[in-house]
Order: sequence, then C-alpha cells, then structure tokens
Amino acid sequence: MQIRMNMLSEKQKRERFIALRARNYRASLQLEGFDVAPTKVDAESDLTSEPVRIAKLKEYYAR
Repeated sequence: MQIRMNMLSEKQKRERFIALRARNYRASLQLEGFDVAPTKVDAESDLTSEPVRIAKLKEYYAR
C-alpha cells in the first residue's frame, strides 16, 4: 500500500502561516475584550489625516 502525501510549495506554506498568524492575532484580541468585527474602511473617502485617525483609534480602544 502506497501512501501519497500532498506536499505544499514554499509559497503555499508561507500563505498558510500568514493566514494562521492573522487568525491567532484576531483571536487573542477577542480574548482581551477588543471588538474585532470587520469594518470597511475606504481610504479614499476618509479625508482625515493619519494622526487624527490614530488618535481616534487610541481613544476607541482605551480601557
């Protein structure tokens, strides 16, 4: 009986690792109590400056 194994390419391994890391990061944020619901952000329609957006995010996630 011959067992055939599916080998992943380096690119596939890298993509799977990146996806797993992202899932783990989101899960750890959820465990810490952060709201990780996906939000749609359209960078072109948001005309506020980056420092203002960062300040808003810091305020939103402040405990």
